[in-house]
Amino acid sequence: MSFLHTTLLPMRTRSQLRKNKPRRGSTSYRQARKVGVLFSMTNLDDYEAIRAFEKKLKSEGKEVVVLCYLPKNVENFHFHYDVFTVTDFSATGKVKAANVANFLEQKFDYLICLDRSPNIYLEYLLAASQARFRIGNYTDGKEALFELMIGFPEQASIAELIQQIYHYTNEFNAN
Repeated sequence: MSFLHTTLLPMRTRSQLRKNKPRRGSTSYRQARKVGVLFSMTNLDDYEAIRAFEKKLKSEGKEVVVLCYLPKNVENFHFHYDVFTVTDFSATGKVKAANVANFLEQKFDYLICLDRSPNIYLEYLLAASQARFRIGNYTDGKEALFELMIGFPEQASIAELIQQIYHYTNEFNAN
């Protein structure tokens, strides 16, 4: 991660939060048709939990688009997901990769971030997204990135976070 990324990308994120004003609000889980999922590849167990989550959403008739951040020196486990890396952002923090730009153009009913604490790249994508309802783990100081944050113990697995997100999206919109 370059100095320019750590300086300019957070500035771009704040700018996106100020000017990106898509129509936000919840859609009932039953009515939601398009779900975006963001995550950073950290280990094979997380990857398998995310695959199972994607399969469950698709079995319920949702269109699911998954985008994965792949840090340096992490194996990609032969995914079938679109992947992006640090090199997919210019030195000034602009998106260079077509798959990332395409993801940002999607009008998701739900955008789910499955990182315990989103990195600067996922934060930018959350801020720039056209999603109606953004969901993720509670991270102090990141409240502007989400419409729903779920408190999640540090030692819990991503599978447990997924279970909580699934529970609350169904409960939250049950009324």
